Amino acid sequence: MVVNITTNLEMSAVEAWQTVRKSSTLVFVTKGLLGFAQDSFPIEWIEGETVKTRLFLFNFIPVWKHQIHFLRVDDKQFELYTNEKGGMISVWNHLIKVESGNDENQRPCLYTDRIEIEAGILTPVVWCFAQIFYRYRQRRLAIYLRAWSEGETTED
Repeated sequence: MVVNITTNLEMSAVEAWQTVRKSSTLVFVTKGLLGFAQDSFPIEWIEGETVKTRLFLFNFIPVWKHQIHFLRVDDKQFELYTNEKGGMISVWNHLIKVESGNDENQRPCLYTDRIEIEAGILTPVVWCFAQIFYRYRQRRLAIYLRAWSEGETTED
């Protein structure tokens, strides 16, 4: 099953992409619903790298070990593509795409999460969770990017 969610971000594609590449952005946008053991995260995502981490539901309930392989981190197309798996999830292929109109400095830009999910008979349940989870992530991303563009740092 596939989840495909897009939102407008009130910043340029270049600014959004610079922030999306950072592991601290992932930690912020998932906070509250999902946490990570972050000891293995690089500052920025690196193409070809595989990161192994433990997931925590609601940031404190340990669930399973998760593996993220960064197949593509494309600074020209503003795309990040991962193959992920762990626990009951055998496939979690995630494409992040940041797009602008004719000018990459144009505001707003479009941000898309596209996730292909396979989790056996639990795929529909995981798909429903992903629908909620990525809408939550995109709302938090808009907050994070707004604070980032205004030179603020935020932890909530």
